Amino acid sequence: MSTADQSRPGRRAAVTGLVAFLAVLAAGLVLLAFQPRTTTATATLTVTPRTEAGAGAALLLADRYAALAGSAEVLAAAQADAPALAEVPLAELAEGTAADRAPGTATVAVRVTLPDRDAAVAAADAVVDRLVAVGAAEDLVDVDPGREASPTGASGSPAGARWVVVAVLLALAAGLCAGLASTLLTGRRAAGPAARDAGHRGTDVEELDDLPGFRDTPPGTATARPAAVQPRTTGAGATATAVRTPGGTLSRTVLSATTLTAASLLVLAAVAVGAPTNRPGDVGLDATAADGAVTGTTAAAPAPPAPATPTPESESTDAAVQPEAGALALSSVPLGTDGVAATATFGGVVLEERAVGLTVTYPSVSLTTDGRRALAHVRLPTYNCLTAEPPADPVAAGCARSITEYADLASPALQVTRDGDRIELSGLFPTYTRPNGSAPSYTGRAYQLAASIAPDGPRREGTTPAAGVVRIGLDSAATAPDRGVTRLQHPG
Repeated sequence: MSTADQSRPGRRAAVTGLVAFLAVLAAGLVLLAFQPRTTTATATLTVTPRTEAGAGAALLLADRYAALAGSAEVLAAAQADAPALAEVPLAELAEGTAADRAPGTATVAVRVTLPDRDAAVAAADAVVDRLVAVGAAEDLVDVDPGREASPTGASGSPAGARWVVVAVLLALAAGLCAGLASTLLTGRRAAGPAARDAGHRGTDVEELDDLPGFRDTPPGTATARPAAVQPRTTGAGATATAVRTPGGTLSRTVLSATTLTAASLLVLAAVAVGAPTNRPGDVGLDATAADGAVTGTTAAAPAPPAPATPTPESESTDAAVQPEAGALALSSVPLGTDGVAATATFGGVVLEERAVGLTVTYPSVSLTTDGRRALAHVRLPTYNCLTAEPPADPVAAGCARSITEYADLASPALQVTRDGDRIELSGLFPTYTRPNGSAPSYTGRAYQLAASIAPDGPRREGTTPAAGVVRIGLDSAATAPDRGVTRLQHPG
């Protein structure tokens, strides 16, 4: 076989690999070119407690402002305040707005992602300004603007250079695999005739040459055949010469394993380069947390982990395992030596906004815990009010009294954390009513409730005056001393 014939399969494999490399690279660059270009701008606000009771409420209120950042009311007001957002549809602004509280701090990062960089910057600052305006009415905390958004600090998406590297790595992997396939296919075709003649590639094959034997002993000659002849001849007088068929320096198995390993490493490298370094929505939170630590706006203790918003499946599962309505109403957890009992009555919280007016409640919360187990009872008297905000006295404001809902929740569904004498609790409370003349029955509603209760005076005979804040959904309220008792009780 000539040198040109031997090199032809190698050239074919190289060309195949190059074509595959260029095809995959071109496809990746085309996909990158069609990706939408967006910019994310981040602005922050801080919630600073004014009093000791506010220290316990700061984290809960910061969560409230993080939720308010994406509300339609706040976004519409921010759009009206910023001329740069006049051409941005409200739906697009709502889809691109996200907010989170930095872990362990009362600092909220507001991120807005829009196609136009200037519009994203203006939107982030406008949303923060609107939240600060809402926070001006807070009694327990100050809501102040933090770091402003800026065009230089905005981040673009997608990261073009990173995805070009990903496309190159994937194209190299595709080229190697295509070249390997071409080599194996070509080798299989070339091995066909040799396999029929020699059984397998690379073995010694006897090539017969009968000319020497014909000259020495032509037909009809009776001369005896020499005992040993070099080279050896066959019985018919033909000379047997060992000839090795052409073979590669590397076996197919070694070639395949090496190529596939290299391609796998390239794919893994592409995944490592393309993987995002932050989860969506985490941009700026680390820096925000650092800002909060420097300015001293962090709250004294971390907030209790809030349960995830339940899906319909989880709600049905909870309903299947929860006790009968009212079964825990008269129960409590023995305090032991390390326990505490808390009772708190709060101001008005909006349960539902109606076409005209509000449905509001004035929650009462009681808790007993021994430091390991906990049980909470919630009472929610409701009123229908023709006011813009929950009134301090619903009866004097002419609100119509509605039903009273109750809820009981025990650990582990009830989450309780303690920092000294301050208690924070959260959970999803399914409510029930107590109709006259019939057994308690569940309403089918469940409220995500969180409360913080902290001492607000000296301890006397195991009892300490307290103050705090409750949050139901997006609304919150501080304790209301004129509506009931708020205190902490310790054993002994």
